[in-house]
Amino acid sequence: MQKIISKTTFLEFLNCPKNIWLKLHKPELLEKFELSDFEKHLLEQGNAVEACARNLFLGGIEVTSTGEEACKETANLMTLKTPYIFQATFIVDGFIARNDVLAYNKPKNTWDVYEIKGTNSLKDSESKERNHIDDLAFQTAVLKRAKIKVDSSFLVHLNKEYVRSGELDIKSLFTIEDITETISEKLESVNQQMEATKEYLNRKEEPGIGCDCHFKGRSNHCATFEHSHPDIPPYSIHDLIRIGQSKKKLNFLVENKIYHLEDIPDDFELSTDQKNQLRVYKDKKSSINLNGIREEISSLPFPLYFLDYEAYAPAIPAFSGYHPYNFIPFQFSLHILRKSDDTELEHKEFLHTKMSDPSEEVIKLLEKYIEPQGTVIVWFKTFEKTFINEKIAERLPEYKAVIDRINNQIYDLRDVFTKQHYVHPDFKGKTSIKKVLPVLTPENQYKDLVIHEGGQASEEWWKMVSASSTSKESQEIAKNLKIYCGLDTYAMYAIWKHLHEMV
Repeated sequence: MQKIISKTTFLEFLNCPKNIWLKLHKPELLEKFELSDFEKHLLEQGNAVEACARNLFLGGIEVTSTGEEACKETANLMTLKTPYIFQATFIVDGFIARNDVLAYNKPKNTWDVYEIKGTNSLKDSESKERNHIDDLAFQTAVLKRAKIKVDSSFLVHLNKEYVRSGELDIKSLFTIEDITETISEKLESVNQQMEATKEYLNRKEEPGIGCDCHFKGRSNHCATFEHSHPDIPPYSIHDLIRIGQSKKKLNFLVENKIYHLEDIPDDFELSTDQKNQLRVYKDKKSSINLNGIREEISSLPFPLYFLDYEAYAPAIPAFSGYHPYNFIPFQFSLHILRKSDDTELEHKEFLHTKMSDPSEEVIKLLEKYIEPQGTVIVWFKTFEKTFINEKIAERLPEYKAVIDRINNQIYDLRDVFTKQHYVHPDFKGKTSIKKVLPVLTPENQYKDLVIHEGGQASEEWWKMVSASSTSKESQEIAKNLKIYCGLDTYAMYAIWKHLHEMV
């Protein structure tokens, strides 16, 4: 039976043809396509944005059936010249399109297509812009194949300049861009790509060659990379630091079938960071610059405040003063070491349990707990300083002096590792706390926690305060959030202590 190709399948084909063929034809590989917590979060955010944006199209009617029944329902609504149809469905030539909004253009007796995206602009990134254009071009191509008179194509996205003040202003929250001309220019090539997609995905036999993801860094590999490239080891050239940004280097290695790190020629041009990563792998021992570590941590004034936030960034601003995707700092953990020879840590923590803005309470508590003469130790300071503290200062300018003071006290412990004063083979080129911690202090682990990563923590908190959880469930979520966030700050202390004892 011929596969019906949706826009999602089409876009996945453009990204990696072999991967989507395997998804459609190899059910034994389906577990590789299970969505991560972060991907589920993005999907939920997208659904929330679409539901909110529908308020721009008053009187719209949703097509609620599926398959051929949805096509019939769409046709009936179009016959009635319904002003706005949500999820209008068309199946033709082996393709299916479900439009976010199909709008009747009464003066021209034609139809306009609107695609709703949960991004802040058309050009958030080159890949997102390309996806948005290909997405709408695919839908337009399907409608034209179905003999629908399509006039204009629009992209609806969040307005990154919008700041909520009281009730949501839906018209100000969204921006509508007319990209009809761009779509028209793209249609011919998209139609060709659609035919190529149909031919490829309807093959009975698995395509024999691997996918082109071996020309990308590890983070951009498809879900079935190991299946398509059994000759490439789990830790390979694709894990070299920032190799995905060094296209010329990666292409050379791949074209010469050099995948194993030990096979990289000694005279091959690598960055200093890449050379250090490769050297510790080949030598199977760490590279430790004691003087560099000493310079980083020995002069930090006490007390040491190990600080970590957990935050949730809703696409639709939840409270006044917030832009789309601004972080809500719903939790922090603070471990305090008063003197270097102290044997006990103090621990302060905060978890907001209400559906309200916690910003003022957070900064008041930090002002109380963090003295002006100490050091605030974080991991990846951009998040704490820029995404949390500076945004709180924008919303609450009366606390700007306090926030500036705390920001000036921040030291990023990750610098020890990004500057490669400590390079361990088991870091595998990474400097995240979840890579460093189990190597330096194996007794501290995230893997056994109920909540074990930030995206999951955010989703659990939102579920807790959104009244979708029972009192018992909320108490359990709160307990697990405190354990997770507390480990983040204790982990920084444990790593600092390990480094301190070394020097």
